[in-house]
Amino acid sequence: MNRWLFIGVAWFSCSTVATPIEWHTYKQQEGIKVTYQKHDSGIIEINASVVVEDTKADDFMALLSDTDNAPNWLENVQSVTLIERLSPAETLVYTRFNSPWPVSDRDLVSYSCYHTLSDNKTELKITSQPYVKPLVKGVVRIKELTAYWRLEQQQNNLLITHQAYADPSGAIPHWLSNKVSLKSVFKSLQALREQLKKNAFSRTNPPSVPGKCLS
Repeated sequence: MNRWLFIGVAWFSCSTVATPIEWHTYKQQEGIKVTYQKHDSGIIEINASVVVEDTKADDFMALLSDTDNAPNWLENVQSVTLIERLSPAETLVYTRFNSPWPVSDRDLVSYSCYHTLSDNKTELKITSQPYVKPLVKGVVRIKELTAYWRLEQQQNNLLITHQAYADPSGAIPHWLSNKVSLKSVFKSLQALREQLKKNAFSRTNPPSVPGKCLS
């Protein structure tokens, strides 16, 4: 797992909260559900899900590993680059996001780890690592992001859940970044489903496989 975020992506990440916060439905349409909750910071946390028929978790991970193809389904993403594969389960990734004028473009350095939750469920955890790569002049670095992609095999179908909360940094009003994030997540899941259904991605790059995470 974030566009003004990351889908992966819109601006995404999970945050820890002391008391439960009510989830609100942004849109439930075409088999895609996007909900959100607002935190004291004024930034929303997003939870979104979609079921893709005749798809396996390995297909989704292969799609993620095709970084050249990322702009074709991740809304507002300009490019995704693998910085380093730390282990079969772990990667460092650099993502560059497009922002509408006059807002400065954003970028993100993230650590991802793929691990097993149960016999039919896996999870890709994503956290920001803003100081691994030098800052880029004229680009605002996203410093706070936590997210996950959760994959649950349901016979031949795959339930994909993405949850994230991220601070886009800079002077973007929260109401604007929240609005863009919700739209971006919905569009990204639409495109994600089409990519998987049409097998419209390369499988030449080795995908992450479940392993141990740092935390």
